[in-house]
Amino acid sequence: MKPELDQAAMAKAFFGSQHPLFNAFGIDVVAVVDARAEMTMPFSETLADGHRALHRGTLVTLLDTTCGLAIFSALRSLRPIATIDLRVDYLRAIPAGSGLRAVVECIGWTDSVAFVSGRGYAVGDKMPLATVTGSFAIDTLGPAFDTTDRSAA
Repeated sequence: MKPELDQAAMAKAFFGSQHPLFNAFGIDVVAVVDARAEMTMPFSETLADGHRALHRGTLVTLLDTTCGLAIFSALRSLRPIATIDLRVDYLRAIPAGSGLRAVVECIGWTDSVAFVSGRGYAVGDKMPLATVTGSFAIDTLGPAFDTTDRSAA
């Protein structure tokens, strides 16, 4: 089996069963390959504002999560990471009733920091809603995500 397929399967299993927040948001791993990741999130009335548009914080959560997944792909490991800096620039409002899609690339890393760049979209739309750039600490004191013994975390 190709490493890309292993990464996607591992990410789907991890994000699908281990994180109640991601389950509540309905986040789905679409692709993980070559330091790139794509994730989607469906529309939810529960997470919508008075205009039936998903709250901007849902897009930030999706982008941040997709950044982490792109880093895991680049490192070919689910080593612990932590967000140092995350910049999200909104280009336009989230459309009413629309789900979200995030596409992020890990553009480089050192021994201790990874750097990402990406975009957030309304599902089915080619014009971005927002851009994201960020830096993430590598090998933080948090748990490694690829261990099966989570009792030590």
